[in-house]
Amino acid sequence: SDFFGGVEKINEEFRKFFISVFGGGKAELILVKIAKRKNKEEDEEFLAEENGEAEEDKEEETGVEISVSHPKKRISSLEMLSGGERSLVAISLLFAMSQVNPPPFLILDETDAALDEANSQKYALMLKSLGEKTQLIVITHNRETMRQADIIYGITMGADGISRLLSIKFDDVKEYAGQ
Repeated sequence: SDFFGGVEKINEEFRKFFISVFGGGKAELILVKIAKRKNKEEDEEFLAEENGEAEEDKEEETGVEISVSHPKKRISSLEMLSGGERSLVAISLLFAMSQVNPPPFLILDETDAALDEANSQKYALMLKSLGEKTQLIVITHNRETMRQADIIYGITMGADGISRLLSIKFDDVKEYAGQ
């Protein structure tokens, strides 16, 4: 079906982003079956079913788990990663989905806030890769992220208390610097 084919395509891109960010390792989405309660208010009956005490048919739904294997650490779950590493895994997954079905533009608001300088450089390279297929609008305070931009817009306030819009187009800056 389209869902399972889509998950496999996302997995391919997810693996590529993960390897490029972490320098190896493995990441994938795994489809799992989850037992579902028929009536959420009947907790005792549900526990009895889980313990094998009741023989009623269980309803199942398909869920998705993220499995990661860090190349330099013995990691068996997302919880064992640092906050910055978890952010990079989530960003890798988001970017992988965007590569499979590229939107015309994507707005990212402070997605790099939890990243240290080394991880910010990796994130900036991922942005560059994603920017080849999708127009990006990135809201950030991170210098590494701004370095990869083609155009920067900013707001500044002078001593007079009036906000002003700043815009820098880096192609123009390179031309000007070359003269």
